Amino acid sequence: PAAGWDAVLPFLVMPVVLVLMQSFTMAVLQPPEDESQTEEEKEQLKTTQTVLKFLPLMIGFFSLQVPAGLTIYWFTSNLFTVSQSLAIRAYYKANPPEIELPDYWSALDKDATEMTSDEKREAALMGLSTGPSFDQLMDEAKFHYVVKREPLRASSEAWTRVNGSKEIPEELKAWVDAGPKQVEEVETKSENASVTA
Repeated sequence: PAAGWDAVLPFLVMPVVLVLMQSFTMAVLQPPEDESQTEEEKEQLKTTQTVLKFLPLMIGFFSLQVPAGLTIYWFTSNLFTVSQSLAIRAYYKANPPEIELPDYWSALDKDATEMTSDEKREAALMGLSTGPSFDQLMDEAKFHYVVKREPLRASSEAWTRVNGSKEIPEELKAWVDAGPKQVEEVETKSENASVTA
């Protein structure tokens, strides 16, 4: 380098330390393998871990491009995160919490139809869904009973009278034959009669 190794070397130490610290942080914070994972999930986890192995090198490259203060900030942030995580893990390893499970907890492995009404009530009070699912409610809503019955008026006496008589009453015929002019005259006569009264 133009400035000489004596001047450049102190600036190169911090990115190297940051890369090591970032690698250590990722190793510490990596969750343990879950045995209940499927093969596909395990493959995805391996792929993710492979990609994340290059992350410390990328951060080290970025730290060469930015001011040294940012590199120091990343380093101290990693240091604080690792120390906090290790302290919390050590505390809970030394003092494991006692978890008291409610009475209905064993019933949750059962199907909701196998639970007693008291167990369902307790689980519902705790916010757990023990009732029918939305899909079950929709299926039930789509199913309906068809009750075959006669129309309400079909058997009534008034209905048979209306259906049986085909002739139009004389008053109605006179009103229909009168037309709009005579209807208006009748209306005006009735209005005049009410005004004079």
